Amino acid sequence: MEYFRLLPAFALLCLLGRSNASLPAQQYWEAKLPNTPLPNALRDLIVADNHVGDLKIAVDTETIEDWQILYNIFNYAATATQVEQSAISNTTTFFLYKDLHPNTKMRLNFMQSKNKATFLSYQVAESIPFSSDKLSEIFDRFSVSSSSPAAKAVKRTVEQCEQPSIRGEEKHCATSLESMVDFNIAKLGKNVRLLSTEVQQETKPEQEEYTVSSGIRVVGDNAVICHKQVYPYAVFYCHSINATRVHVVPLIGQNGSKIRAVGICHMDTSEWSAHHLAFKVLGVSPGPPICHFPGRDTFVWFSN
Repeated sequence: MEYFRLLPAFALLCLLGRSNASLPAQQYWEAKLPNTPLPNALRDLIVADNHVGDLKIAVDTETIEDWQILYNIFNYAATATQVEQSAISNTTTFFLYKDLHPNTKMRLNFMQSKNKATFLSYQVAESIPFSSDKLSEIFDRFSVSSSSPAAKAVKRTVEQCEQPSIRGEEKHCATSLESMVDFNIAKLGKNVRLLSTEVQQETKPEQEEYTVSSGIRVVGDNAVICHKQVYPYAVFYCHSINATRVHVVPLIGQNGSKIRAVGICHMDTSEWSAHHLAFKVLGVSPGPPICHFPGRDTFVWFSN
């Protein structure tokens, strides 16, 4: 199964209620980052009265094993498997920096995220354990059977957050919007901007061949990248890696779809695992600059 077909395997269900009133998490953002607009995609993850008992995680048992790929692709200490290589064989998951120029063709997928998990309030999130030695308690909180595919998803998210960083990387798993704000302010200061990939024209199929257009822009070299994780409530894996360059890359699809993609290029990959998936699919050794386009539920923070 192709890597980008795995995302619909998870449906994270949460309360649907929304409130137009300014909620504490939004107020915290506005107080800490008065000059940085709260992106709508993050605002939509803030809900009122989000009770733990209302949150469930449903997992497609037929594809749970394939989800290992999602955890390893952007875990730069991971060792690739043949299954992972086969799963992404038809997509341009990684590419060399030298190929980031107009007229380069890539097979990409910018499907809408099926991960609908919303933030808990800071107080509630802090009261819930988030560690591998508390997995039984976590399963009980969310009524997850310890032998279920959902339990495996929860376990993998927690374990990824606990794995040691590679040299030159700082990471933090934010279990609330406030926690995300605090980590990024500590890394970047308060004068920040956020970027995420924007699909300007939705088309089908969502996976197709795209051509890099003119107008590539470098927007920063000091960035924190926050990837949304698979969990009953919103958890973001945020990390900064030395020598990371962020681009805005215009793409045009075969069927006319237009994407303003965030391109992340790691200019020094010498500290990555020599057996990482990127080196396997590109046929190179650690060291050269390697790029990728994150999913639509990834947010890139950088100094303004």
